[in-house]
Formats: sequence, structure tokens, C-alpha cells
Amino acid sequence: MTFSEYIESLAERHVDIRHKENGEVHFLSSEREKHTALDSVLHYPAVILDRGSGFGYGGVPGAYLKDRDYLLFVLEHVSDTSDYEQIEAALDKCERIFDEMLNQVLEDKRKNRQWIAFSLEEVEADYVVNIDSQLYGVVAAIHLSQPYKAINCRKAFN
Repeated sequence: MTFSEYIESLAERHVDIRHKENGEVHFLSSEREKHTALDSVLHYPAVILDRGSGFGYGGVPGAYLKDRDYLLFVLEHVSDTSDYEQIEAALDKCERIFDEMLNQVLEDKRKNRQWIAFSLEEVEADYVVNIDSQLYGVVAAIHLSQPYKAINCRKAFN
């Protein structure tokens, strides 16, 4: 399971986000074809996962790692951008959802030995605002190191 698939499964299980019976979509990933269809597809609150700007390698001989940086957005739509109580409520709701998702990642790391390289100390978060789209929420940079398999599996070089 990729990190994108894992975050999507969390979103599908979360009480405030999960896809509804009527086909509403509350999760988008840049690893999918339709990630540019934001306005026409997405319902709120929503989770958006972006693969980020790049990747790198680390570790030690025999235990190499591939490091990736992801951007995780949790967004809510507000009907009135001059209603500061509604905006504060949206920001609080998105922060709560984000905290619940991180808590579940930590729980799965502890119980199921998933995402062993995930470190809460490396997560950086900010509030995000898009007034034109009436979207408010949080965005977090998540650094994830995964074991690097240095194996020529598909025999690309003869």
C-alpha cells in the first residue's frame, strides 16, 4: 500500500470526510488522473494529498532509504468570507481532523507496524486560506522515509 492509498483509506474511514453513498468525493491525490478537477468533483471537508516537490536518498549501506515529502491539505468551504466565526470554526474543524488523522497514523505505526519511518517531529503545519475559492484549513509537510529496494527487478539493463 502506498502512502497515498493509506491516506485515502483514512479519509474514507473518517466520520467527517468519508465518501458518501451518493458518490460525493472528499479525497484527491496528485497521484491520480483527476487531481486537477477540484471544483467540479470535490466536496468538503476534503483531504488533498500532493506528492510534493521531490525526493531524496539516505540511510547507510545495506539500509538505504528513499525520502519523500508530501503535502497534506485538510480544507473546508465557507459560505461567507467576512464571517470570522465561520472561518474560525472551519480552521478549528480542519485542525481537529488533521490531528485525528495523525493520531491514527501513529496508532497504525504502533499496532500494525505500518509507516515505521513516520515521525511526528518532522511534520510542519500551517493554516491555509484561499479567499477566492472560499477555502480554509491546514496544510502540512510530511517527510516520509521508506526502505529503498536497490534491486534491478525489471531487468532494465542487459
